[in-house]
Amino acid sequence: MMTKLRLALPYLFLLLLTASTLDLANPLFDKPARDGGFFLYAGSQILDGKIPYRDFWDSKGPAIFYVNALGLWLGDGSRWGVWFVEFLCIFGTLALLYRSLSKRWGIGAALFGITLAGLGLRAALGYGNYTEEYALLFNAAGLILFLSMVDKENDYWRYVWVGALFGLSFTFRANNIGGLFAILAAVFLFYVFKRNFAEMLRIVLATLAGFALPLLLWTIYFALPGAAGEMIYASLTFNFSYSAAKDREWLDLFGGFGRYGMGWIGWFTLFAWLALVFRALASFVQRRLSVLEIFLLLWFPIEILLSNLSGRNFTHYYISWILAIAVYSAFVFAEFWQLTFKVPSLEGWNDGFSVIASLALIVMLFVIFPSSWARYGETLRTGGGEYIDPVSAYVRDNSKPENQLLTWYPEMGVNFMSGRSSPVKYLYYPLFLEGSLTKEIEDRYYDDLTTNPPELILDCSRSVDAIPSLDAATRETQYSTPGLKKKMYIQPNMNDIFEFVEQNYQLENTIDACLFFRLKTY
Repeated sequence: MMTKLRLALPYLFLLLLTASTLDLANPLFDKPARDGGFFLYAGSQILDGKIPYRDFWDSKGPAIFYVNALGLWLGDGSRWGVWFVEFLCIFGTLALLYRSLSKRWGIGAALFGITLAGLGLRAALGYGNYTEEYALLFNAAGLILFLSMVDKENDYWRYVWVGALFGLSFTFRANNIGGLFAILAAVFLFYVFKRNFAEMLRIVLATLAGFALPLLLWTIYFALPGAAGEMIYASLTFNFSYSAAKDREWLDLFGGFGRYGMGWIGWFTLFAWLALVFRALASFVQRRLSVLEIFLLLWFPIEILLSNLSGRNFTHYYISWILAIAVYSAFVFAEFWQLTFKVPSLEGWNDGFSVIASLALIVMLFVIFPSSWARYGETLRTGGGEYIDPVSAYVRDNSKPENQLLTWYPEMGVNFMSGRSSPVKYLYYPLFLEGSLTKEIEDRYYDDLTTNPPELILDCSRSVDAIPSLDAATRETQYSTPGLKKKMYIQPNMNDIFEFVEQNYQLENTIDACLFFRLKTY
């Protein structure tokens, strides 16, 4: 009985930890964030027979769109289906990490690392449904396969699977594969140092072959409707131009340790990495530096670099740190235990101690996040349901399902929640950075708008003041506000759009600082 309880309690803790990380993603209480709203819209468009990149465009890999389509299909159009997929991915990630870390460093180290990872994820995840979030599961599986081989004979087929799992992660977002870069670099350095070039080459080629497989399958899939070139341009080529389009300082690399990241958890992970540096130096001097130590030396710095390539410091960019937080924190715990109690942490926990620790962590979640459980209680009491914001409700109630809606500050969550499609392919056109916007994109946006004018245009530009309003009086107020115009995205041919809207639309209503324009009837 005690053994079953000891085995079950950590997984109960992981279930509750997963639920707490997804608190703000609860569809009953909150609307989706901008990115998550777009992915929901993309998923609904796929279920309506549309093809990403050909019919609607975004600079993300294809996997995120189809995961949202899967969630909406499972939920019969409800956001709860996507929430369920999010839950499975996060719980799967934490469970894989717990299983691997407990085998390597013991249950105490595993629980410590997973707890910090979960708290960090809660801080970075926000309203959820991000590319980095789903990629965690594939990265965790690839990482654990790699860790299972560092102390044993190499299995080249396992390296193929490592590459394939990171390849799947790559098709969510290119920046998600810091772990793969670290694995390849560690293998290269370890075997070059041993002068075993043939073994290094076999492992690297096996891993890269696996990595290429998901990319090849996606390319074939999009080649059938003639969208393979668009898919490659959007998810790869465009992202390089996007990253190069914004100047940044080297200090931006440390944005994840400040207000953009996870606060003290990020700093603790950096401390853990520094502790490992000293351990690795000692191993190097003694000529017994392992491939695992080389990997851990490289991994976190690579994750820091990749999460800051764009120079834009969005909090969800740091979701990809979660695996590193778990592993480095577990390592520090194991080292501290060894130094303090003179016994390996793998051997220092009996069944009773594991039960007490798991129960304490479960109680901790209820104590520090009481509002989360109150919200879940309300969700169960009401039988679910979904929140719809006043802006989306207005669109739904004042237009027909076949009518189209253009959101001028592209909040595609409004299109999703109101059930209205957009007339334009390049939905994010107003927010393109200089250097990434092409003439074809700008011309296509104008042509889509003018040849297929939507019944309603929603202008929420004043909510963020990132782009000029479509309303001339509001735009004049924006331009006259000191310093505001310099911070705005103003595309070369926006005046043509302003003139078209002024001639063909009339201002109808204002809700929550958002303006509604309706197509004029003559």
